[in-house]
Amino acid sequence: MNYKKSQTGWLIVLLLGPILIMLYFAYANQWGDNPLPLTPYIIISAVLLFAIALFYKLTIEVDRASVKVTYGIGLIRFKFTIDELLGTQLIRTPWYYGYGIRITPKGMLYNIQGSKAVEVKFLSKGKNKTVLIGSAEPEILQRVIEENFKKRGWN
Repeated sequence: MNYKKSQTGWLIVLLLGPILIMLYFAYANQWGDNPLPLTPYIIISAVLLFAIALFYKLTIEVDRASVKVTYGIGLIRFKFTIDELLGTQLIRTPWYYGYGIRITPKGMLYNIQGSKAVEVKFLSKGKNKTVLIGSAEPEILQRVIEENFKKRGWN
């Protein structure tokens, strides 16, 4: 069973979008005693637009061989080849784990919204690995991973 689901990272869009709008108006109307010059306006706008493009959505794909996590326009992506699934577990991530790509005590967290995730323990090329994948529908994601990789036990 193949699975593909995208979720929007509203936090980054709602935080950086208004900053971009204010920056535009500050430049276009030359607000203040020391108005914003063109070069800093272009550089700051480009950095903010690039950040939005990189992290505006998270796409999770599951097929028979791997789990793929792709952020934004696809420049940041991770592929987890699962040789043997050791187990999955639904977890609730604490608020201080944040969003994005994070190192946590349980493993790497890939998240863009919410506090629900699927903890996936697996063997890949003989090594034990654990990843946490944030999802708006963690129960479905867990079921698809277990069906595709035939759960064999929890370590």
